[in-house]
Amino acid sequence: MALKRHRLCQRRKALGLSQERLAELLGVERSTVVRWESAETDPQPWHRSRIAAAMRVTLEQLDEMLVDVSVAPPRGQIMGNGNPAPSPETARTELLTGLRAFLGNYVPVHQTEQVRAVAEVRRDVGRVHHLYQRASYSSAARLLPELLGQATELAIHAPGGDRAQALRLLAAAYLAASKLAVKVGDGHAALLAADRASTAAGLGGDRPLAAVAAYQAACALLRLPGRTGDAEQVVQTTVDNLCTQQTNVSPDLLSAHGALLLLAAVMAAGRRDTKAAGCHLSEAAELATQLGSDGNRLWTGFGPTNVTIHAVSAAVRAELPERAVEIGTRLETSRLPVVLVGRRAQVHVDLAAAATMGTADRSAATLHLLEAERVAPETVHTNIQARMLLVDLLSKERKAATPGLRPLAERAGVLV
Repeated sequence: MALKRHRLCQRRKALGLSQERLAELLGVERSTVVRWESAETDPQPWHRSRIAAAMRVTLEQLDEMLVDVSVAPPRGQIMGNGNPAPSPETARTELLTGLRAFLGNYVPVHQTEQVRAVAEVRRDVGRVHHLYQRASYSSAARLLPELLGQATELAIHAPGGDRAQALRLLAAAYLAASKLAVKVGDGHAALLAADRASTAAGLGGDRPLAAVAAYQAACALLRLPGRTGDAEQVVQTTVDNLCTQQTNVSPDLLSAHGALLLLAAVMAAGRRDTKAAGCHLSEAAELATQLGSDGNRLWTGFGPTNVTIHAVSAAVRAELPERAVEIGTRLETSRLPVVLVGRRAQVHVDLAAAATMGTADRSAATLHLLEAERVAPETVHTNIQARMLLVDLLSKERKAATPGLRPLAERAGVLV
């Protein structure tokens, strides 16, 4: 099955460049550009700055275009006929195949001659987290197994002076893996990855990263049947520890603490304890005020706007749809850091859930899911919550009122 870097191709075409003209600008053969766009080869490092300049993008944006590879049907073949490309459902099921294989390999073969520099691994860890936050889940999943292997090698073989940094990078790589597994709905893989992140963060002496690992472990436990109480205990224990250790409070630690409080609020709302949920949200709002602005420390996205986003989520979990919609009307997601595409889309998933509770007319729920798909398609195609909403909406479908529902469900692989 052919592969293609669609975003790279689209950018070239948007600039009015043919493959021949781009090759001429870069001083390479047209066949080289063809191989780059078909994902047969990767541009050498010395070509990348020139490609970025020709495409009028940053190096980070170019990196994202290069890792965003998707399946393309053979020329002249219609999707769904002959030998079709994988459906969204199949793609979702296979999303974690490489990660699961890595997590299950307890006796890896170490290749010391391939150990990469700390700066290179740091760059790739940041790239995977940003891909996840941009809701490019398939691209993040494709990079994760190799990144985890490289980060593990670095942690094992780094010189003494670099070992703490290497362990922190290993923890951050496992955090990205746990996030992706939670998003897809695999609590077991998510918990294993979060536990390894916690161990690496502890060995690296990084309290904020360890706190984020605890957050991620709780998210994983919430994906497992009967483990909600365990998730709440992990969050409460970590929050208590942070409150008793108030020295050297950094922006990273504030962000990790705030993220834990937001998760505590959503969990409290889920058991209908709206008073506790409100207290947790208020405490998180105070930390966000201390932080001063919407940020993305340790890829938490924590800040004032994120507090409001979680207030919507808490209202949905407490089955207070009118409250969720009211908060949503004064929410300005444009204040979030640009990279938090997935979080913007998640707001619409939550508001879709509120719409399914609030009225007999569920057309608003479909509109919110369509908007979530517009903002970040993989949020709807991969997110377990969004897919469950689609199943629920289909079970009570009114075709005249929701003409966009079935096509959306088909694109997400829920309806085949």
